Amino acid sequence: MPRHRPISRPLLSLEDLACTALFVFFATQGAIPFIAPAQSLEMTGSAPTPLNTIGGIVVQALVNTVIIALLLRRPRLLLDQIAQLPWLILPGVFAVLALASTVWSLDPLLTLRRALPFALAGLFGIWFAARYPLERQLAILRLAMIALAVAAITIVLLDPATGLDHSPGHAADWQGVFTQKNACGRIMVLASAVVLFDARRSLIRPGRLTALALFLFLLFMSGSRGAWAIQAALLFLFSLLAIASQADQRNRLVLAVAVPLATMAIGAGLIVGFHQVAPLFGRDITLTGRTAIWIEVAHFIRQRPLFGYGYDAFWRGMQGPSLQVAAAVHFIVAHAHNGFLEIALELGVAGLLLFAVSWLRGWFALWSSWRCGEIDRIAWPLSVLVLVALYDLDENTLLLYNGLFWVLYVSALVTIERAACDHHHTRLLAPHEILTSRERHSSYLAPSAAPKVS
Repeated sequence: MPRHRPISRPLLSLEDLACTALFVFFATQGAIPFIAPAQSLEMTGSAPTPLNTIGGIVVQALVNTVIIALLLRRPRLLLDQIAQLPWLILPGVFAVLALASTVWSLDPLLTLRRALPFALAGLFGIWFAARYPLERQLAILRLAMIALAVAAITIVLLDPATGLDHSPGHAADWQGVFTQKNACGRIMVLASAVVLFDARRSLIRPGRLTALALFLFLLFMSGSRGAWAIQAALLFLFSLLAIASQADQRNRLVLAVAVPLATMAIGAGLIVGFHQVAPLFGRDITLTGRTAIWIEVAHFIRQRPLFGYGYDAFWRGMQGPSLQVAAAVHFIVAHAHNGFLEIALELGVAGLLLFAVSWLRGWFALWSSWRCGEIDRIAWPLSVLVLVALYDLDENTLLLYNGLFWVLYVSALVTIERAACDHHHTRLLAPHEILTSRERHSSYLAPSAAPKVS
């Protein structure tokens, strides 16, 4: 009787490849040189053509179709996740508010066109976290980041006119396949986080070290000083989590209190002494004109404080109120250069409050895993919460309708809520803990070691 060889499963399924392609698209904000719309114009420094409009519509329709196909392929997966994790209503209402802002938007059609992909990307974030275990999520993200890094180096070497930054004074800085050098630096910081906070795999493995070196090289070549500073903060967070994973419950509690207090104290000191500190980092006291933009944006927020001007409808170049901002700061502005002000500008205090509650809820839900020492389970989503907060201090990353951080933020909230839900069920199944003398020192009994209750 002939022997049949077992059918080997591919390392990457069609779903895996589709997710990888989507993450590449979101990381570049949908910029495809000479094809996609405004993003590619910023990337190439070229004039708009009819192909930009047609190509942008076709690419966006294709991306939306892929997301819908993934959602419909496993519809119960998404519905069950939403039903099991009620706190997911917060990012859901945030996306609904973006859609509803069509009613009061300065440009209703533009808001509707961009709010729909924004909401769809949020659903994809939920689906992605529900579909894959954390280890697989990071593997897919790592593949996408490596593809982007290799493509960035390739385009710089083969087409420097496209691969190098177009802004004055930055001709030697790399932007690669991204819209500008800061975008390149931002994604490379995120890519390094994918490697650093994959706590279930050893960092000293050759593959991970090679990927990390690749990302850090591109980060350096981008010349983005803001990204360098955030990378330093990320390395500090990595060290902190490494210490916490080896500490007992009492010391983890000390870290959880001391580090936020120290961070707030340092932040307050930097704000008070900003005029003295800024030159040390090679920055002017206006942060390259950002402070002037913030003053103008705050003025317009006060005029529509509750619900804002509509999702993605305020910044329309030389039209509407964005013209007044450009006239005040003497250059054309594309966004508020602060994610929190951008939320208040587009979705008002209502949107800003929804985001703040969802972000704080994420930190609160992390506590059970932190207390129990399950650092490997929360390392990645915790890093996403930190990166969203840091980057939105002087950029807009969360409200981009084709942006990667919104997808990852929603996905991180799902992972956090699922971990908190598991801890809640564990406490119900094992209410009585029995500690050995050794476990009394660590003050923690792992759920798997808890006695069964009949």
